[in-house]
Amino acid sequence: MTEYRFIASVVAGLCTAGVAFGQCDVTPPSGSVEQNDAGYCGSTGEVDPNGGCNADPASWQDLGTLAEGFTYMHGNVGAWTTTDANDVRDLDWYSMTAPANGVISFTFNSSTAGVDPTDFVGFIVTGADDCATAGYEGFIFPCGGFFEKTVAAGQVMGCVVTVNGFGDGNASSCDTEYVVTMEFAPSSYDCGDPAQGDCTDPNGTPGCSDQACCELVCEFDSACCDGGWDEVCVDVAYDLCGYYLYECTDPAYGNDCVVDAVLGGYNIDLVDTDPVSVTGDTTGANTDGPGEAGCGSGTGFEQLNSDLWWVVSVPGPGFLSASTCNGGAEWDTKIALYSYDAATFDPAALPDIYVACNEDCGDAAFASSLQIEVADAGTYLLRLGGYDGSSGPFDMTVQYSELPTYECDPPSDAVVTTQSADMEVAFNGVSCAYGTGVTTTNQFARKYSGVSAQTIGCTDFGLYNGGSGILGEMRVSNDTTAGDTPDVASLEQIDAKEVYLVGGGYLGLTTVSFDPLLDITDGMNVVFEMDCPESPDGFVSTGCNDLGEDAPTYLKSDPCGLATYLSYEAIGFAGYHWCHNFTSYDGGGGTTCVGDLNGDSSVDGADLTILLGAWGTDDAVADLDASGLVDGADLTLLLGAWGACP
Repeated sequence: MTEYRFIASVVAGLCTAGVAFGQCDVTPPSGSVEQNDAGYCGSTGEVDPNGGCNADPASWQDLGTLAEGFTYMHGNVGAWTTTDANDVRDLDWYSMTAPANGVISFTFNSSTAGVDPTDFVGFIVTGADDCATAGYEGFIFPCGGFFEKTVAAGQVMGCVVTVNGFGDGNASSCDTEYVVTMEFAPSSYDCGDPAQGDCTDPNGTPGCSDQACCELVCEFDSACCDGGWDEVCVDVAYDLCGYYLYECTDPAYGNDCVVDAVLGGYNIDLVDTDPVSVTGDTTGANTDGPGEAGCGSGTGFEQLNSDLWWVVSVPGPGFLSASTCNGGAEWDTKIALYSYDAATFDPAALPDIYVACNEDCGDAAFASSLQIEVADAGTYLLRLGGYDGSSGPFDMTVQYSELPTYECDPPSDAVVTTQSADMEVAFNGVSCAYGTGVTTTNQFARKYSGVSAQTIGCTDFGLYNGGSGILGEMRVSNDTTAGDTPDVASLEQIDAKEVYLVGGGYLGLTTVSFDPLLDITDGMNVVFEMDCPESPDGFVSTGCNDLGEDAPTYLKSDPCGLATYLSYEAIGFAGYHWCHNFTSYDGGGGTTCVGDLNGDSSVDGADLTILLGAWGTDDAVADLDASGLVDGADLTLLLGAWGACP
């Protein structure tokens, strides 16, 4: 279980509920550095002098090399609505350089009438001298919010302050005053030099190369820095610094210890796309794998407790997924994946072969669902454990999926329908994400109300994926409830197609085609939903522009508490317009009829083949009586309509 945020870009916005706190003291101490953009907040047409990585070129307010002790920054930030109804926020970006190895701490205070201090947002930026590779750690700070970071001599750090204008505070007047107290403390010991050797080896030199670990160990035992780094220092380093040491004793199950699982035949061979169910119980199992920072749980909760292991083989390029969601486990699970080569496997190297992890899929039990793109046939280590000591019985589904491919070749008289003023994708949309910027599960929707009868052949939609490729789903439904907003409870699915959401920073359009064509009856409220599972390592969202739309873009995310669809504007992100259209092959429809499953204006053997292929399923295309089952009643309707459509 973890916390999530709605994010539009690196630091564009966090959406959370505020909690009442008292007023903070924002009186600037003597010598405090004032922001250099006093005239910017709420104004238009001028360049933000401290817009940081949001500006091109980047424009930080540089504090230079820090002195030992305290440095203070103060200013004001806020949010406002422009004349074109877009919400805009002021962010103050500061950079500073560490004079030596040491620790920089940051304390954030904010206070203004009518704005909840928990709407105050702070970011720490590692590597602020290069926006392309900078790392961000973001927090919603109450009064006295505190964060510290170990730094090396010459390292450039950053600090960003703003407001969450989209939370309960409703900040809008740009008068949110703040004071940030920054303290630099040099290292107490001579630590962090690469020549000192690794902290996990008795390197014979005073200290070791990991500055933070070296400081911890030498505070505990000064002889490790005053004399030589020996076996005792190494043992202390493992205890204090979070280094991984493989241990597994008295296994409770055959695949409790990873070294036993790889030898004991705990293999899942995915020879095709059929799912494999694996049952068991993790109660009483060892925890022999490393904690994984990529597991989404936050500091102190990286571990997958009471873990079990399997060797999984995939037959080729595609997707590997494993899930305990929706009843597979009624406790808080985690699932991780590691690359595996039997010839070279060393359990001590597990941190080095980590691939991906999932912490929550959004169901009520906080179970997990991991999906990862695989480039070719190969083997992996699959690990199932629990959050914060959780364990219990499970039924895990493991599956291989091939990459879906689509072609859209509409006839010359096809009609394209869109709510987008323009289909040129310009930037990414808004998604629910972890504090690290890695997205959890999100669904995006567009609703076309009261369309005329037609047959839909394909849809194009904007996509952004800054992480690895993932396997999503495009669903098309009829909303039996009128109104602009898709009603989750009244969506009747017409069809659903798996879709490959290309990764690696892709920003553009993606196509899904439907075969057979989708038969839309007159007056339907057609809803298109793009279902994005959790990304293993990046930010995934819609591809958008700000050129206008005739109806809203909607977002739903169970992990973020959005069980129903809300528009981007309703959660504070006006100006993000999802590029989306669909193409109808006969323009106005009207030539299809009951039983014409392939949309060729005739009920014949081709339609019978489609129906029989869907026999016993809930395929909406062949379920002519909408009973939820393709059976004899549907066959009777098809045979009764045999021949050309009237």
